[in-house]
Amino acid sequence: MSTQIEELLNKVRSGNNQWAKEAVDELRKQSWLTDGSLQGVALCRGQFQNVNLEDANLCCAGLHQSNLGWVDLSNANLRAAKLSLCNLNGANMKDAKIDNADFYKANLRGVRNLSEDQLRQAARLWGATMPDGKRYDGRFSLFGDLALAKWNNINVDDPQAMADFYQVPLDVYLEGQLEKVAE
Repeated sequence: MSTQIEELLNKVRSGNNQWAKEAVDELRKQSWLTDGSLQGVALCRGQFQNVNLEDANLCCAGLHQSNLGWVDLSNANLRAAKLSLCNLNGANMKDAKIDNADFYKANLRGVRNLSEDQLRQAARLWGATMPDGKRYDGRFSLFGDLALAKWNNINVDDPQAMADFYQVPLDVYLEGQLEKVAE
């Protein structure tokens, strides 16, 4: 990775939202935001509020605990990105690719243009606050969630145990499972 990219990434990681905006603008100007140069980079705890990350290629990037509130992530590549404990409140995720992305305990409240088809592609949503403000109820039976349940010795075939695992009432869990079956 070039020294110039590394310097810009250090600004992004600084925790200063204005520096992050300026660095992202420069990354875009140099085409590094979209050309794959940022695949797999660690940008944990970044302050990206209101930053334009449209078309960004952040495949496999570590964005753990970042503030992505009101960020434009439309058409972004977030495949296999680590978005656990992120704040995505109000973000625009139109056509974002989130296959195998980890949204463990992420705040998705108010996320715009995020479809159920996109969410079905995620790796994990356990503990996430969904766009409607409700807690994720297990309706997509995501591989990462089920692996976490098994790791915690939860019987994934026991509806009450799974409702407890997702920390939702049994009737909410069952309703989500019925919606899954109806599709």
